[in-house]
Amino acid sequence: MREVLLLHGAPGHAGQWAPVLDRLPCAERVHAITLSFFGTQEVPEGGEAFGTERHADDIVAYVDNAMTPPVDAVAWSYSSHPLLLAALRRPDLFARLYLYEPGLPTYVTDQGELRAFEEDAGAAFGPIAAALQADGNEAAVAALFDSSGGEGCWVSLASDRQEIYLASCGMMPLLMGGGQPPTPISAEDVASLVLPLTVAMGSETRPVFAVPSRGLAKAVPTARLQIVDQSDHMLPEVDPSRFAELLEEWLECA
Repeated sequence: MREVLLLHGAPGHAGQWAPVLDRLPCAERVHAITLSFFGTQEVPEGGEAFGTERHADDIVAYVDNAMTPPVDAVAWSYSSHPLLLAALRRPDLFARLYLYEPGLPTYVTDQGELRAFEEDAGAAFGPIAAALQADGNEAAVAALFDSSGGEGCWVSLASDRQEIYLASCGMMPLLMGGGQPPTPISAEDVASLVLPLTVAMGSETRPVFAVPSRGLAKAVPTARLQIVDQSDHMLPEVDPSRFAELLEEWLECA
């Protein structure tokens, strides 16, 4: 059976996947990696290399050197964009992709959907930027969780889970504009993908995640859109059992 690669969101690192891996029968063939600048890695002064290109390179290098391609790859939120770029550049490395709520609209072409994204983006990211400026990196992490999963999402997490995400708080200024701009992967670019792609999204997620998810699924001829009832952007964290069930079902479809 093929090996599986798990890619974390932002903030986050490989350790965030432990509750999901504990519930996956095939955990022995799953690799979870930490992308550059995340986790306890020291953030270089300036951090200008942070972004899609660097993280796509991370993914390609790991699959090429530590796995047996082609692999099945799973990404949540931020890491979806680097994974798409990696798959476009090295399609030989990947058999299938499962993306949970990509968050960038570069492959969205519908003008009404783009307006919905833009209207929600300010409400979603404004509190994170304000927290970062006023109270620092850790406050920005907390604001990001509340923005993505609803008011109170952050304080509802157990302290050990909060620590996993706070370990990456040094990259928050890079995520919020201090790194490289996201690679502009277009609808035309992703339309060239020929591997099976599942784009999953929660039925209750906000437009800033729903719009890119729908747009990507629409742009890729081989894609299917999976709607997860009564879920939002934070499903992999707040309900790892359910997310593991989704992955198990997907992996058994091979």
